[in-house]
Amino acid sequence: MNNIGIMGHSRGGEAVVIAAAFNRLSHYPDDANVKFNFNFNIKSVFAIAPVDGQYKPAGVFTPVENVNYMVIHGSHDGDVSSFNGLRAFQRIKFTDGKPWFKVAWYVYRANHGQWNTVWGNKDNGPRSARSLDLRGLITPEEQRQFSKVTIGGFMEATLHGKSEYLPMFRDHRTIGAWLPKTMYVTRFQESGFKSLATYEEDVDVTTGSVPGVTLSGDSLATWKENVLNLRSGANDPINTNVVTLGWNNHIRGDDTTKLGKPASYTITLSDSLTAALRVGAQSAIYLSLAPTDAKPGPRAPFRDTTKKADSTKKDSASKAPAKKPEAKPGKDSTPVDLSIEVVDAAGHAARLPITRYGMPRRPLEIHILRRHDQEQQRYPTQYELVLQTYVMPLVDFAQAAPGFDPNHCGPSGWCSTSSLPGRSWWTTSASRPRLAHSLRGISRDASLTP
Repeated sequence: MNNIGIMGHSRGGEAVVIAAAFNRLSHYPDDANVKFNFNFNIKSVFAIAPVDGQYKPAGVFTPVENVNYMVIHGSHDGDVSSFNGLRAFQRIKFTDGKPWFKVAWYVYRANHGQWNTVWGNKDNGPRSARSLDLRGLITPEEQRQFSKVTIGGFMEATLHGKSEYLPMFRDHRTIGAWLPKTMYVTRFQESGFKSLATYEEDVDVTTGSVPGVTLSGDSLATWKENVLNLRSGANDPINTNVVTLGWNNHIRGDDTTKLGKPASYTITLSDSLTAALRVGAQSAIYLSLAPTDAKPGPRAPFRDTTKKADSTKKDSASKAPAKKPEAKPGKDSTPVDLSIEVVDAAGHAARLPITRYGMPRRPLEIHILRRHDQEQQRYPTQYELVLQTYVMPLVDFAQAAPGFDPNHCGPSGWCSTSSLPGRSWWTTSASRPRLAHSLRGISRDASLTP
């Protein structure tokens, strides 16, 4: 009873979060005349396709601190059709300095019921095969194979202290041979994480989440901060904000091969903040992002504002026939890639492709219902925008560029730049797409360094 993990499915997935919160309370939040006396040593909470917010203690989403948390959700869930567990993932806080972590798995083509051997593939009852499109689901055996591997690894890591299981949560490709042949998007964070830019503290796009963090962009077509919503729409936010970045390095004009300066998005740390965070070779950069399917238009050509305008050209140009407006950009199918560049205080840079730490996936198309017209009426988008977390140890950058010193934090500070090739849009909490990104931060926990 000193080493407890609890697990729940669907409404039970919300119940285990509530249990973890109530476990440490002395009174029932909705009626303080009811006293609690639990205080079990619950270390781990596992939620399978949970709902969230069906019960709100004291009228708020259930807050939870200092417990390991893992949630799994299928893209083709015909009952809980949005990844509600992401909200609980966002709310889990680590405040006591102990080695906790949290992880979220989004499993493409998994449904709501096949996680167990009873509910099956008809998520809305025995007759729901008439309305649900079951053709794209992975098999029940594959779905449960995934849960066996991930639940087992989570419990081994959190209850038995086996840190050798941790890499599977940072990059699921390390256990690819054990997992069903489908696609995955994963979120990860551990207690050593320190936020640099969550885009939630104010409406200034140039400031980070803590003093000493400066944000800047160069050659971006789109740069804005906004809220990230679940698939169910604007009335169902995940309770996190993102920065949305868009870029296209191709110059507008007849010459479609002409390229401009590569776009970039930079996070700069002051020397005092770098010292306070004790950034060094054992630190790691965290980046959570998701490409979108929006296609940015060509970049406008550079205009030299130092030259005086030529009035004769202006007059002749005014007589020229008006050009037809450019067509609205459609969906972008360009493969997504970008580079992460870190620069030390001496100006030495190191750069690595993000694909070294995971694949940036465009939104995965979802068809839960047989009739596509009904699905389009029910959901604003035909995908769930789930951010993928990339954990990038600074030691990798030092090995890639021997001149780069992650321990060198002088008066110039330290910065990280995302170099954005081609055309792209990002949305984050940036590749040749649109990209959403959040939870840009840094970790000092060396236990996850391979």
